[in-house]
Amino acid sequence: MSIFHATAEQHELIESFSRPLEEMFPVARLHKNYAADAAQFPAAAELGWFGIALPEEAGGIGLSVVEEALLFASFGRHLVTPGFMAAALAAKIAAGDAALAQQIIAGELSVGVARQNADGITLCDAQNAALVLVLSEQGAALHRAEALTQRKLLDEAQWGMALESAALPGNPIAQEGADVIGADINLLIAAQLTGIAAATLEMAVGYAQIRQQFGVPIGSFQAIKHYCTDMAMQVQAAKDSLSFAAVSMAGGRADARFQVASALVVAIRAAFFNTGRNIQIHGGMGFSAECDAHLFLKRAHVLETLAGGLKGARAALRAEASIFGQDAA
Repeated sequence: MSIFHATAEQHELIESFSRPLEEMFPVARLHKNYAADAAQFPAAAELGWFGIALPEEAGGIGLSVVEEALLFASFGRHLVTPGFMAAALAAKIAAGDAALAQQIIAGELSVGVARQNADGITLCDAQNAALVLVLSEQGAALHRAEALTQRKLLDEAQWGMALESAALPGNPIAQEGADVIGADINLLIAAQLTGIAAATLEMAVGYAQIRQQFGVPIGSFQAIKHYCTDMAMQVQAAKDSLSFAAVSMAGGRADARFQVASALVVAIRAAFFNTGRNIQIHGGMGFSAECDAHLFLKRAHVLETLAGGLKGARAALRAEASIFGQDAA
């Protein structure tokens, strides 16, 4: 690990580690059966994805948050269920209960994720989950799914996953405050959003090379070149911010939380910019239900909501910046 970025060896390790994603999670699956991701918890556990940043004595792989962030960026590219993020975080939160943590790492207990709001909680892809991780400004709390009350299906067709509302449950079986787990949450959300930004850049460039107008590829038009260049800059900024934030956490830098908060803001902006431009470059087809482009935009909205929104992310960044006397827009 370098002092600023993940090393080439770390990238190569995660590239091989995440290779099964191509076969397990083709993006087009979300047009037909979004719920299929829930059935992949045992397979994902066997690959070690839920305990990648946990020590071996705790049942994990023993790598660092740098490798974990790179893995979750790959998850973002494939629009993997946010339940995988919930499982990785739940395993850390449940570290004090070795048996529970091991069940999560082994994929024996699937985990859904929810965001606390003023009226209760909004659950994302948690219909078949045994556990639910509730995220809030105060941190994260792990609950038994059976303890949730007033569950109501909000949508299961438009967002590539089921969205539900529920009452905020009572006492959690495990929890951690934002000062302990907050940076981990924000890092993994930023990683997935960075993956979305990178995937939509590649998608847009690929389409611009084959789609023709007036007998030439649309990628030869100056306006499209500018769009793709702007998208590439967004990806570079998000990747660099994410990498430095992860290295800062792994190295125990005093400003690690600030770097993670910064990476989240940059990743949210990059994901929305790129998903929008990708749809535009695809033209009329980009707005159709058959095209994959809208799936990335919708997942970016879900992840932003789980992070507390861009406004909340900026507020968190300003709060961290004030500690170091820095100016954060």
